Amino acid sequence: MNVPVVELCKELTFTEQKAGDRRVGIVGLNNPRALNALTLPMFEALEHKLIEWRERVDIACVVLHADSEKAFCAGGDVKALVAILKSSSLIEPAAEFFLHEYFVDYLIHVYPKPILCWADGITMGGGIGIMNGASCRVVTDRTMMAMPEITIGLFPDVGGTYFLNRMPEGVGVFFGLTSARFNGFDAVAIGMAHLLIDAAKKGEILASLSELPWNSNGAENKQTLRAHLVKFAEVTALSESAVMKHHDAVKRLTLHASIDAIDDAMRASDGEDEWMKQATHGYLAGSPTSARAIFEQLNGGKLLRLDEIFLREWDMALNFCTQSDFREGVRARLIDKDQNPKWNPPALAQVSEAEIKRLFSKQHGQGDKLAQKFAAHGLI
Repeated sequence: MNVPVVELCKELTFTEQKAGDRRVGIVGLNNPRALNALTLPMFEALEHKLIEWRERVDIACVVLHADSEKAFCAGGDVKALVAILKSSSLIEPAAEFFLHEYFVDYLIHVYPKPILCWADGITMGGGIGIMNGASCRVVTDRTMMAMPEITIGLFPDVGGTYFLNRMPEGVGVFFGLTSARFNGFDAVAIGMAHLLIDAAKKGEILASLSELPWNSNGAENKQTLRAHLVKFAEVTALSESAVMKHHDAVKRLTLHASIDAIDDAMRASDGEDEWMKQATHGYLAGSPTSARAIFEQLNGGKLLRLDEIFLREWDMALNFCTQSDFREGVRARLIDKDQNPKWNPPALAQVSEAEIKRLFSKQHGQGDKLAQKFAAHGLI
């Protein structure tokens, strides 16, 4: 039996499914025309409900999924964000957006109860952000993923410093710099997802959660959920992963001491097949400022704690919104769609060290609001 919960946002559905004397909280992303792109009201509603469910003893497990099949979530609604930035000289709207987005992402990472994320269909950028912290991440035969931020003059945020640095050698840098797409088999092979399950089994699996022996121990419930889902999983051999088939080629492009050396390797590569050609094209078409910032982001963030990563990315995001290629990238790729962004500067060698330092600074003027929000909710 599913019990509807009062709606907090029309693009999200909240239901509670009875499971013995406990309940499973289910969040459905329901904005298919926008491929479930995440807006500020969606983040605010999700934050509110996750905090409520965290405190309720009867909620044993949470599920994140999409009510449509084409996309789990195509990312954050950067079009709306850029429209606001262009209509105002103030940075506060961007600060509000990233404050709630990063809080939700981090809350999912440290959530004391099991969270099942069913990432079926298109899952990109901010969609990976709400997926990646889930204690059980499921992809399907229809999953298509990417971190395409370099193509819009941004950087792979939402905790990208964390999860890209935990992929096989060279792979995270490759995805961050090229925006290359990968599927469910790849996601399992590189550690982005735990399990691949046939998309057709979703209804059966969600219904079966009512039969599990949930208790009041969140850690035990996480083990219960994982052990249950393993029964439905497909065996995903590394040989089925295009990423791992190309691992040697990926390493040749990315295992260099500087972004300048990576740039030379990318430009010299002729691409051994169409997938690699598209990947190197993604890099060459991306923002040079983003490329240099991404290399510093990943290289300099390897030893940071998860909370430190989100706080560092908060500074980056606001500085990118203040001054960078971000607005121009969104204009060219998503608004006017002329696919011809005018990057400034247009070449990697012209991106100054001072500019990169600015991007990692607190010059945005919004202080430590994210750290304060983490502390207010007992997350750090």
